[in-house]
Amino acid sequence: MVDLVVAEKKGIPKLRFITQGSRFMLNAAGILLGFLMGRIVILDFLNPFAIALLCVFMVNGLKPYAIGISLLAGALSLKSPELLLKNIILVSILLIFYLITNRTRLNKKVFFSIFAPVVNLGAGIFIFYIKDYYLYDMLMIIIESIMICALINIYDKAMPLFMNIKKRTRISTEEIISASLLILSAFFSTSIHLWQLSIKNIISILIILLLSHVGNIGIGAASGTAFGALQALSGDIYPSAIGVYGICGILAAAMKPYGRIASILGFIAANAFMTFYINGSTEVLIRIEEILAAALIFMFISDKKIEKFSSHKWGIDINASSKTEEESRVKEYTVERLLEIADVFKELSVSMNVGLGSKEYFSQLDAAEILEKVVKDTCQSCGMYNDCWEKEFYSTYQKMFSSLSNIENGIFTEADKDKKIIDKCLFPDRVWSRLKYHYDIYRYGLIWKRKIDNSRYALSNQMQETSKLIGGLADKFNANLEFNRALEEDIIVHMDKLGIPIDDVSVIVGKDSTEIDIRHKNCGGKRECISKILSELRKITGKHFTKYGVSCSLSGKDTCVLKFREAHRYSIATGIARMQKQASSISGDNYSLLELKDGKFFMILSDGMGSGPRAAMESGMAVNLLERFLAAGYDQNTALEAINSLLLIKSDDENYATVDMTLINQYSGEVEFLKVGAVSTFIKYKDRVDIIRNSSLPAGILDKIEVEFNRRKMGDGDFVVMITDGVLEANDKDLDKEKWLGDVIYNIDTRNPKKMADAIMENCLQKSKGKTPDDMTVLVAKIWKSA
Repeated sequence: MVDLVVAEKKGIPKLRFITQGSRFMLNAAGILLGFLMGRIVILDFLNPFAIALLCVFMVNGLKPYAIGISLLAGALSLKSPELLLKNIILVSILLIFYLITNRTRLNKKVFFSIFAPVVNLGAGIFIFYIKDYYLYDMLMIIIESIMICALINIYDKAMPLFMNIKKRTRISTEEIISASLLILSAFFSTSIHLWQLSIKNIISILIILLLSHVGNIGIGAASGTAFGALQALSGDIYPSAIGVYGICGILAAAMKPYGRIASILGFIAANAFMTFYINGSTEVLIRIEEILAAALIFMFISDKKIEKFSSHKWGIDINASSKTEEESRVKEYTVERLLEIADVFKELSVSMNVGLGSKEYFSQLDAAEILEKVVKDTCQSCGMYNDCWEKEFYSTYQKMFSSLSNIENGIFTEADKDKKIIDKCLFPDRVWSRLKYHYDIYRYGLIWKRKIDNSRYALSNQMQETSKLIGGLADKFNANLEFNRALEEDIIVHMDKLGIPIDDVSVIVGKDSTEIDIRHKNCGGKRECISKILSELRKITGKHFTKYGVSCSLSGKDTCVLKFREAHRYSIATGIARMQKQASSISGDNYSLLELKDGKFFMILSDGMGSGPRAAMESGMAVNLLERFLAAGYDQNTALEAINSLLLIKSDDENYATVDMTLINQYSGEVEFLKVGAVSTFIKYKDRVDIIRNSSLPAGILDKIEVEFNRRKMGDGDFVVMITDGVLEANDKDLDKEKWLGDVIYNIDTRNPKKMADAIMENCLQKSKGKTPDDMTVLVAKIWKSA
């Protein structure tokens, strides 16, 4: 315990020394910037930069007194009485108000952003009063005041970076721009020369060479043009020479693959060429001595420092373009393969459909084949064959065909087997039995053929829908996901300020919600990152998020992956009440509650034919398969058609099951109702009860099903009540059973979905005097606004 205390005491002075050292360096840099900015004069007498720098030091809690003195020293070195007087007035007033507001909770950034421009305008008017100025000068003072307000907000974005530069690992684009403008503002001051070389020009050339080496041709051109504009504004070059710096930056970046010396030679060659092109002389616009001085410094900077500067500190990836191109090629290849697979399934579906439905009735050709077999079995060995089938062929054929039709239509009875089809027939019972025998074979063959056709049709449909699903997957994969790059950068930089190092962030903006994936180094199982990150995401985005996937490692250098999704705006609570039919061991009703990751909440209720185990098997199969199809990404209608096909081909017996599906969008509050043979669904609002009715047949009866579709908007505190037909059948007295149940639901005074389901069941049992004529299921969902 003693050792711990001693170690802590030894560590504090060291930490304090480091902190004080960094503050000292920051103040020293501020004094230098203050002096340089105090010397700035643009448009003959304006200088908004120095006052903005002083205000930013006040806003961020840094000592502004040395900055104030340094900028006054810079103004004094210009030997401009008016500018010096104005700055003395501004600095004095601002420092006085800094002392007044320093210990208050006043938002200093807002205060000085308003107060400093007002004071600057007042000081300018005072200068006008003591010395004659034109109206143009007054307009310039107003512009200067507006610039002070803008520069305070720009410089303030850069100060947190400079104050924590040793701890920071990521820099946002906003901070990069603000810091660059803060540093480059010093270049507006009058030039400082060393051995007749302009320090400002050397630094400008050096930065152009560095940015051209780190970035691409576009960065080289942009940096060259920017510094050329700065040189022109400070009056060092003519405006027509701005393009010279831009061309130099382009050639320096273009020669980057051949080494640093090639970049320097490219800069020199561009300068010489543009000089000759502009003025036709050998006197260069950018002095060769200054280029060589900057090049010498450029050559002494190590590759490791440049690489660390470009990849570690910046919040953007300089190699992003090449990575994007590689990802694009992989995506195109994947999409092509998916589309090829989709085409294969589509062709298989077409092939399976060939020949389907070609034989749906008993044709004359089928009858002729049956009669030919009967004649071969019974008539060819008969002595009357020539009389019946040669002399009186048409009459005999007609009578035999008529008898076959009677068998087909069910008119033939057991008493007809001894009745002669033909007057001369010697063996009528044999003819009748062979006719029925061959017709039965034909009929059973036709039944199985139709069964096979139905199976082929169902398989064809599944292949067709699978083709659509794969094609849709290719479309989604090919679609450009909407990534919020600005928010990604804000999250990285914000977390970096809090000391939470983030390796990578992906923000995907969907139709209804936003998803955020974060990768960072593990914290040794402390799980502090989850609680901290989750709360900070709300501050950054202004939205509520929930974690739906966490993959963390407890040791080593592994990466933790956190997945966050925008929290649902609506939450759902459910309640169920069930009763099976009397004398039945199991309920034939089945239900499911399924929540998908895209915010869709499914309520599925199915009633199998009849009751008992067989009905339970049918409804259970429908519900289980619907869950699988929906979870796999199938559309609701496609899933229902698949269930219908499977019920058709499952067995020889007649099978059907009702399907009642309610889809609730937990982001928008929209509710969709899909019904196949199901009874009505009830929606309880605060002031009424709406009834969603259905008129379609259950699944498993027809080849094609008709899905009843309705859409409603629901809000906080509304209820959805789904039932099976046994609930309505419990009331055998009222003609309008749906109105009766709607009144029951309306009069139930509870906000608990479970209690509402139980109350509905109690009312049904009261109506049926405690009897359960059929399986009864009540499924209730309550919706409320959660965020």
